[in-house]
Amino acid sequence: MKQEERASIIRVVSDLIKADGIIDTREIDFLDDLREKYGITKDDEIFAESLNLAKALNIIAMTEENVNHSLMNDFNRVAMSDDFCAKEEALLLIALRLVLTLNTPYEASVLSVDSSVISFENSQILYLESEFDDKTNEQMERFYREICSEVRLSGFELMYLPKVSEHYGSIAEADFLRIAEFLYPKVSEERLFSIIKQMQNLSTSSFCNEQLATKLSMKELRTINPSFLIKIGESAIGENRNDNFLIVEIADSPLDTIRYVMDLFAECYHNLRLNYIQESKGRFIFTGYYRLIFDILMLRKGVRSTIVIDPLRERICFPDADAKIDKIHRREKALYALFLLESASGGINFNKPESPRQLERYQKRMKAIMKKYRMIYRMFGGEEDKTPNIEIPEIRLPMISLLKKQLSKLSKVLYHVDDYMIHRNIYGNYSVSIPPSMCYCCGISQSDIKLLSESEDWMKISAL
Repeated sequence: MKQEERASIIRVVSDLIKADGIIDTREIDFLDDLREKYGITKDDEIFAESLNLAKALNIIAMTEENVNHSLMNDFNRVAMSDDFCAKEEALLLIALRLVLTLNTPYEASVLSVDSSVISFENSQILYLESEFDDKTNEQMERFYREICSEVRLSGFELMYLPKVSEHYGSIAEADFLRIAEFLYPKVSEERLFSIIKQMQNLSTSSFCNEQLATKLSMKELRTINPSFLIKIGESAIGENRNDNFLIVEIADSPLDTIRYVMDLFAECYHNLRLNYIQESKGRFIFTGYYRLIFDILMLRKGVRSTIVIDPLRERICFPDADAKIDKIHRREKALYALFLLESASGGINFNKPESPRQLERYQKRMKAIMKKYRMIYRMFGGEEDKTPNIEIPEIRLPMISLLKKQLSKLSKVLYHVDDYMIHRNIYGNYSVSIPPSMCYCCGISQSDIKLLSESEDWMKISAL
């Protein structure tokens, strides 16, 4: 047996022993037996500390079938060595059974995630999909009450995001804002308003891709079929902690799938407590995944934010990330706004052509570009006669460089901050990669936000 295999066994056994928060001497006695049986050394145990549960199970799953079978028996004996199987141990056991047993009717895997930023709820089961599946969602809607009943009988709560979104949508927007301001007093009203809109329009696939996969680095969820996600415990990985999840793929029916998993759970653990979170009008639930969704959306990390140009208040901000471009003059702000506007039609090319005929067209185009820039510069509070001449590289390039420098400071907040930068392509066109559907402008009121492409003032500038 290889060291990584021995270390993987210790990883699983260690998690089983620690699962219920109680270390029984009988468990340690059995651990000694396993050390002898599999030839586990101190070095193996040290190595095990660097392995997460998901990796350990992948390694064990590759061992011979008879070894796998023997290990599964040993894992069951570890869990029962103190004559009691706790809920946490039962969850880990059903994950081991589904992942390591070949004859199960459902595809299953274990995912380990760094929980240093956000910790997940233990008693809730989340429906996930990376792309909307018509058939499965139709069944989720049709059998929602039955699925909820099944998981509640086992002490869990089902989280189906379309229903969660309905709950948030039932709360009056003004009340929602007051609650959000109370919970997150440091967050700007702009960002709170943006997040409230997101919460009222939650979709499983977008939450899976944009929040879980992007913000929490759960990259495996980018290509996940309709599945149930169940937290099965935690692991210490060196000085860090991991949350471990069982992913059970739905085959034909979500109801049959959840019944199968809950039946396995009931074989190990007899629940005496029903779990029930009641949704009702005027009631804002702030626990479990209800809170987690809020917290993830609030997390200023890896946010794919819209851009809002706000000339009246002389700022360019990213409301979904509660951020703005700092320490730049209105000349840079106006330049960035110009590039955003022009990027919709391919950007701006400052290269002078050689032919006289083309030069005439170029000069005409540059004249229009400068006129647009002067108008935007004036919108940001600048005097028209003091507008920088962006045709001159010595003026334009340092401005672009400063914008890049200040935007790069938002790299930990914005998802793929490079998309927000001004870039020059092989043809010499300067542009920003953010699509027009994410570019907004702000009017007199801070709540008066509309797409650049729907603003009469900005479209007049664009048409010059």
